[in-house]
Amino acid sequence: MNLNHFGQKNKQLQQLLAQSTHWQRLTNCLKQELPATMRPHFNVACVRDGCLVVIAYNSMAASRLRMVLPALLPQLQLIDSAVESVKVKVQPPDLKPELAKRASLGPLARSELARSAEALSHHPELAIALQRLSEKKD
Repeated sequence: MNLNHFGQKNKQLQQLLAQSTHWQRLTNCLKQELPATMRPHFNVACVRDGCLVVIAYNSMAASRLRMVLPALLPQLQLIDSAVESVKVKVQPPDLKPELAKRASLGPLARSELARSAEALSHHPELAIALQRLSEKKD
């Protein structure tokens, strides 16, 4: 999907796309200048009041970025002359824990499945599947 096509018709979308492109250029500049081991651990958030805000995904990456980024200010200013300082914030990525399946069949449900499996002799594949399900333990 080409959002630039829609951006030509909508000024707000055009501004958002330009902002996104700008932040992506700043992110790419930083990622090119920093060691490869640090690249996946941060992203540029925004430029606010002359301060480039960088989000680090853990405190170790944040510490390293706080040491290194001030030296990269001249390169960043080539992309955005309004950048006067850099601020690093820590925000762990949203990692949603996998939900464990906890569904279980009670004894009554298992016996009904077994009874249904016996009644479905004319559908052997379905009968076998129901029989296996009735024999499943928690």
